[in-house]
Amino acid sequence: MKHFYKIFFSDEKKKYLKTALSFALFAIGTTNHAQVSSYGFTQAAGTYNQISGTVLGAATGNASATNLNSNVYPLTLPFDFVFNGTAYNSLNVSTNGFVTFGATTPSTTTTTPISSTTAYDGAISVFGRDISSVFDIGGATGDISWETTGIAPNREAVIQWKNFRPNSSTSTSAAYAFSFQIRLHETSNAIQMVYNSGAYLAGSTAISGTAQIGLRGSTVADFNTRLNATTLEFVNSTPGIANSSTQAFNTTNAVPGMPTSGLTCIWTPPTCYAPSGLTGGTTTNNSAAISWTASPSSPAGYDIYYSTINTPPTSSTAPTTPNVPGTSASIGLLAPSTAYYVWIRSNCGSGDTSIWSLQPVQVITQCLPPSVLTSSGATVCPNQSATLSASADAGATITWYDASTGGNAVGTGPSFTTPVLTTTTPYYVAASTGTTSATGLTNATSTTGYTLDAGLLFDVYATTTIEGVYVYPIGTGAGTVEIALQNGNVSPAVTLQTITVNLTGSGAPYVKTYVPLNFTVPPGSKYKLMMLTRAGGVSGLIRESGGSWGSYPFTVPGALSITDGNLTANSPSTSYYYFYDWQISSKCESARTTVTATVDSGCLSTSEVGAREQMKIYPNPFKDIITITDIEKVKSIQVFDSAGRMIKTIDKPSTEIYLGDLKSGLYILYLTMKDGSLTHVKAIKK
Repeated sequence: MKHFYKIFFSDEKKKYLKTALSFALFAIGTTNHAQVSSYGFTQAAGTYNQISGTVLGAATGNASATNLNSNVYPLTLPFDFVFNGTAYNSLNVSTNGFVTFGATTPSTTTTTPISSTTAYDGAISVFGRDISSVFDIGGATGDISWETTGIAPNREAVIQWKNFRPNSSTSTSAAYAFSFQIRLHETSNAIQMVYNSGAYLAGSTAISGTAQIGLRGSTVADFNTRLNATTLEFVNSTPGIANSSTQAFNTTNAVPGMPTSGLTCIWTPPTCYAPSGLTGGTTTNNSAAISWTASPSSPAGYDIYYSTINTPPTSSTAPTTPNVPGTSASIGLLAPSTAYYVWIRSNCGSGDTSIWSLQPVQVITQCLPPSVLTSSGATVCPNQSATLSASADAGATITWYDASTGGNAVGTGPSFTTPVLTTTTPYYVAASTGTTSATGLTNATSTTGYTLDAGLLFDVYATTTIEGVYVYPIGTGAGTVEIALQNGNVSPAVTLQTITVNLTGSGAPYVKTYVPLNFTVPPGSKYKLMMLTRAGGVSGLIRESGGSWGSYPFTVPGALSITDGNLTANSPSTSYYYFYDWQISSKCESARTTVTATVDSGCLSTSEVGAREQMKIYPNPFKDIITITDIEKVKSIQVFDSAGRMIKTIDKPSTEIYLGDLKSGLYILYLTMKDGSLTHVKAIKK
């Protein structure tokens, strides 16, 4: 539950204290992000009952400074009113035909409360546009007032705009005025917008325009608006299609006309609110973890729907996984290297469900790597090298490492000969498919930086991992930079992944610094890699301004193309912002298998190791047939190329092996002996 408390202070201190008060109230609150889009709407022909309550502000003249043109008044409510799933006991009243909730107040000049990106918690707009009142025109003077009607627990808080023009004007010879109210109902938390008919107080000049009417949640993505064009009556509006949808009006033409006396618009909150904070977690090649913040409705469970297509489910869409308890789940039976879109809704029982979450969370499953099939270590005496071996799925590349994760690649292929060893040493082998590449401008040519949110636009043709990029930090020392992957196909762009990295800012010469990202990106267009925030000793990053540095695109065929810079909204720019020498990968690698080179300190000497009769393989190089002596000791033979890819397997081989179907080149023959041992030999095909 969120409570905001009105604090009274003198007029001369209001401006100074507004920021501090807003911060303090915000700091002690917690927000539940429900959806006003799930409010129901009905319309009725009722009665306009004027109130004569407490006046918040009254016109004292017809100049813009005195006719209630741009004012905001704080108001303490007589009861907790639940809006969008959160209880409030205060709000802010704007002379521009709306109220807002939360510590962040609207600007006095805000005229589009539903599409405004101001960070208030929500808005109710009864006639949101730039309007003003009148003073002593035709005997009428305007004001904003409020009062409480009824008896608890069924009271109403009524906010009234009396004798307001449908436009902002200072004219005394042409004036049309009407009145309207917002009525907040205790207990039911329903919202009523009630209108009175208007009339000319002076003149007869037609006034027309549009007003925002409806609700906004904590962001502009959450809205519930009404819509009518100039060809449809104001009283016959239809559901809005955007946060900027409006209702047209005209003071002289019947169509679209003005609100009629007693026109009542009723907004009813849902009984089952959706959860918030849907987040993707760890993925495997066939599953993904998700979590969310509980709905304020405390439902019995949650329904989950996911798809590879970003098409939102409707109320009739069957959930993929129904009625999940708790606030986390693992969704399974997914395809590898695939992007999934996930939605969630509350299931309050008996068919009462919330709307689906407004925005899906995207999860990307990991690739399905090839497998290391066999591996063999070796035992040597001190100060000798060991030859280790491994095999993998056909077509896979075998890579040897000196660490279980990270570390260095020390070799490729089915065998690896270690350096001279003095102690037992583990090595690690993995199998992979795919490649790694570099793209983008390799090095900075500019010596000037930039501090604004900006980045690069790019397209992806196949699932690709941006392993990292290079930047040139500017500043005075240690700091942080937030880098985000965004979807630039929507406005504002939606952040898909983000990372905050530690960097060290400096003066010239600036230091090229690697930033690991590991952003896995599915196929798509108009992605954005952006610098969002900077903190500490990092004030900005080097960038190339204009087009003198060169031109786009930077393309890795079949993987990725950097197409443009980006500074304003989702628009392309010729400048090159921040991110140099991209390191990208379509490589899919298995977990590493430990292969141990054992050093036997009990060895007497190399010459004293039993000299075993060596199996002979000839001719080498060969043309079509290769001969192996003592073939009766061999159980099977596997043939690998020089990249570690298995070409063929020969079970129960004979002395003469036909390999004429191989291309010319170097091959490695792995011989699995009947006693369980493994040996190998290199052979060259002419």
